[in-house]
Amino acid sequence: MASLIARRLRIALLTSSRFWRGSSSVFAALARGLAARGHATTALVAYEPLAAGFAAQAVSVQTLPVAHTGFTAARALRRTQRELRSDIILVDMARDIRHAAVASLGRSLAVVYCISTPEPPRDLFTRIAFRRVRVTVFLTEEHARHTLAAAPFLRRAQQRVIHNGVDCGLFRPDEAAGRAFREQYHLPGGPLLLGVGALAPEKRWDLLLEAMALVAPPASPLLLCGSGALEGTLRAQARRLGVNATFLGQVEPPTLVGAYNAATCVVHTRPDETFGLALAEAMACGRPVLAWASGGPVEVVGDAGVLAAPVDPGAFATQLERLLADPGRRAALGTAARRRAVERYSVDRMVREYAELLESLG
Repeated sequence: MASLIARRLRIALLTSSRFWRGSSSVFAALARGLAARGHATTALVAYEPLAAGFAAQAVSVQTLPVAHTGFTAARALRRTQRELRSDIILVDMARDIRHAAVASLGRSLAVVYCISTPEPPRDLFTRIAFRRVRVTVFLTEEHARHTLAAAPFLRRAQQRVIHNGVDCGLFRPDEAAGRAFREQYHLPGGPLLLGVGALAPEKRWDLLLEAMALVAPPASPLLLCGSGALEGTLRAQARRLGVNATFLGQVEPPTLVGAYNAATCVVHTRPDETFGLALAEAMACGRPVLAWASGGPVEVVGDAGVLAAPVDPGAFATQLERLLADPGRRAALGTAARRRAVERYSVDRMVREYAELLESLG
């Protein structure tokens, strides 16, 4: 693979996120894929949990004091970029743009902004720093349209749409894994609903619990895989509404494969989702998915899943009842979901598209 590229690039991936997020796991997969093509890749992070996450994914990683915007952070990043002799730096958050802009002054360091937030940064310092950005990568066409309309200054840079990718070899239909998961967690053999994501305000699991409370009995149990500050609040809400919800916390990818395969349906209720990595993983496992008809999921799911009227628990509950009552439809959607994931959302496709972009800059 390395012989197919014009030259070996040195690529840094900078994220000052505090928590391991969807964008962090995408950066890790991208770093591994680019390294397999012969490029040198290094993740640069602010917090130890991120460092551990990248190291666990066999990605070279360094921890820098870049958690907050300031001269100390900018100097540390600039010094590290000189040591790494980076040709390109991919950035994740608004403060990462600001730091990378300073690091790129006076040298040929191409800054690529991989925006994963539903709303773009608009503060003055980031708008000034954005002048150093060569390319902005959006996750969906809708994400690009919305973001460019909200922040026209982003049009100064080139724009590309590159869908996130998942490992369709790992995330695949596997009935045995689903059975083993149910046995491990002593789950019943009937219908099971699964939600995957951080227990954070923006994920709007409260809307899911409201919808679950409206489903006609007998209600299916709900399993939530993820951790976050709202766990106690969501547990209390589930008890108050009489929703049978189990909170598993953060689980590793192999266990997550079992969870997807054990699920009758995977549910997702963030209304401003930019992509929906959990949806793509579930689809790769051949599971029917139900999400709001808003944001990235409209493009990601397409006709291979079910989309409910946005932010309407009653409409969500109705669609869920219909889906649970129709095993033939679920089977057809699962087959279509797997096909769509393999064709559109493979990690190999994502790495190839990023590599073509980055190699054109290098």
